[in-house]
Amino acid sequence: MQQDPQREDMDPLDTAQIFHKYYVALVGYACKFVELQTAEDLVQDVFIQTYDKIPENARSYLFRSVHNKCQDYFKHQEVHRRYVNEARILQDELTYFHPDTGNKSLLEEESNVWNAIEQLPPKCREIVKLRYQEGLKTIEISDAMGISSRTVETQLYKGIKQLRSMIKKLNYLLSILF
Repeated sequence: MQQDPQREDMDPLDTAQIFHKYYVALVGYACKFVELQTAEDLVQDVFIQTYDKIPENARSYLFRSVHNKCQDYFKHQEVHRRYVNEARILQDELTYFHPDTGNKSLLEEESNVWNAIEQLPPKCREIVKLRYQEGLKTIEISDAMGISSRTVETQLYKGIKQLRSMIKKLNYLLSILF
């Protein structure tokens, strides 16, 4: 690995000194945008990514890097929020009100849907069945399968999206036949 000629005189000890000199100030700056734990994580990420790359004007470079890292964090959070909201909307669309039993899932009523579920990829199928057949919550599925709750949400979203597509095709075919 080649080093920058301007940085030849800076050894890892200098990088450690820069870390100790600016860490607290950078965390404080990041806390203007995010909570403390997230701020610490983002600042540490910046130091990991910039190790042996910190230029002469370390202070402005690091503050700009932390600012950019916070912006990236917000963009990621927004994408995650949209994704979860879309999954919840899809989940709500598969539920209706039954006067005798309260809320019921369309999946409990439609045998064609269960046939469509069997066509889902194995892990996705298992998660959808645990959610709608067993009635488990996201965190319960996560614990039972040993995966993160975000993975469960992602698989549910994908599964419901595929089911919606399959059901639309089936309804279209039925409308043509009748």
